[in-house]
Amino acid sequence: MKIYLDYIFLENLIVNTVIIIETILLTNTEVSKKRRNLVIFLDTILSCLVIIISKLNNFTFHFIFSSITLIILFRPKNIYEFIKKYLCYYLIYFIYIGLIIALSIIFNINLEEYVCKIVLYIISSIILHFVLKDLWNMWKTKLKNRDLYYKLLIDNVQIDAFVDTGNNVKEPITNLNVIFLNEKLKSKLRLEDYKQMDVEVMTVNGIDKKQGYIATDIIVIKDGKKIARIPKIILCFSLISNTPEKYSGIIGYDTYLENLNGGVYY
Repeated sequence: MKIYLDYIFLENLIVNTVIIIETILLTNTEVSKKRRNLVIFLDTILSCLVIIISKLNNFTFHFIFSSITLIILFRPKNIYEFIKKYLCYYLIYFIYIGLIIALSIIFNINLEEYVCKIVLYIISSIILHFVLKDLWNMWKTKLKNRDLYYKLLIDNVQIDAFVDTGNNVKEPITNLNVIFLNEKLKSKLRLEDYKQMDVEVMTVNGIDKKQGYIATDIIVIKDGKKIARIPKIILCFSLISNTPEKYSGIIGYDTYLENLNGGVYY
């Protein structure tokens, strides 16, 4: 019986270590090693109890003990954060167990052979890590792209724009940043009210001079809310072809840093 318990404990230790660590990585949460190891050990003990005491093997007990361990692990600030991490935890759990079952069927692995079983757990954990790594990178990229999309309110005209990290045009005399807008917007804005000036733009063909317009008090909108005001900036117009569909403006990276991440906010 002692050997049996040792095996059960080791199996659950491996499974819970993999699931907890991958949940931490997927949710991108900073957790101390001490708290992480405590939760892994607690999860392992509770998992063993469920196997030994069959009456505990029910949805209610699983929900209660996983909720308690996740609260200890992540210390969520609100119910939304808890639900999000709870779902991530079970997403990883089902993917991992699914991988173990799928590999055992595909390669006809005898799960009664203890060494084969442990090797299967380890190989499944490696596959899980790479699957979740790709999932995390896709999610992170989507998040980054979303964070780079804004709406600009110029002369009561709302313009969809995005931050181009490769675009950093600044007019050297006034030291003002430049926003590029689609040529089609010229007729919709009151450009006659703006001071005009030439702006030198560096291109692959050399320096290109464009006509610029000094605009003031541009409102920046994100998720339907006014988040910032750009006091003064230069507008340039061109036939923009490299923007995502529906976007009619390009915000330079300096503009993003100076006016959106540290500018004049509402």
